[in-house]
Amino acid sequence: MRRAFEAVTRIMDSLEMGETVLLIYDESLIPEFSFLFFVEYASQKGVPVIVDDILDSLYVIKQHLEFIGVDTTFFENITVIKVGGTNRVGNVRQHIPLEGAYREKYRLAVREVYKEQKNAINLVLGIENLFYLLTKPSDVMETISELISFLGEKSRIAIFMISRDITEKAPVNPLPFFERIASTIIYTESHPRKAVLRIRKCSSLDLVGKSLIVELDDLFQYWRQ
Repeated sequence: MRRAFEAVTRIMDSLEMGETVLLIYDESLIPEFSFLFFVEYASQKGVPVIVDDILDSLYVIKQHLEFIGVDTTFFENITVIKVGGTNRVGNVRQHIPLEGAYREKYRLAVREVYKEQKNAINLVLGIENLFYLLTKPSDVMETISELISFLGEKSRIAIFMISRDITEKAPVNPLPFFERIASTIIYTESHPRKAVLRIRKCSSLDLVGKSLIVELDDLFQYWRQ
């Protein structure tokens, strides 16, 4: 576990504020354990975590972690901007219904939160669900343009955790556009007792093309302490 965490730390330490990271996964427990990795990293570095929770994605992660025996009381202290959904998890600063001009309200909420918290790790959960609801290419491109506007925002490192299965089934697959925007792209592969993380793109060029193996047993041993 220590070697895996050190490897993830090396990736995170290579990032500059303002970067956008994609963590692309197949359906598995990868998002749950990745979430724990990023929260642990932020805690060790003394930086805040801000979660964009789209359509109850944070609630799903919390429930899955509890099912496997992980203490989730720390969720109460995480700042959350919630879009859609009904299950409130964490310290929800804004809850924006998916109706009307929700994208404008979302953008304003993000700007407001970052006036108070600087140098944050911003975990964006469930954005693929939002794209699944968009049927017009013009709506997809408008949303992508809004994401581009945050690229280079020096108050945060944005990490989008995205289900490849859902994006590929969306009316318009946004993944190629995301990949063009992102400065770092990590593809994950799920295996019965391990996960393989492949760095496809990174602002730290010496990491490009490298792989990291994370053993499931090591994760359980660490997080169930």
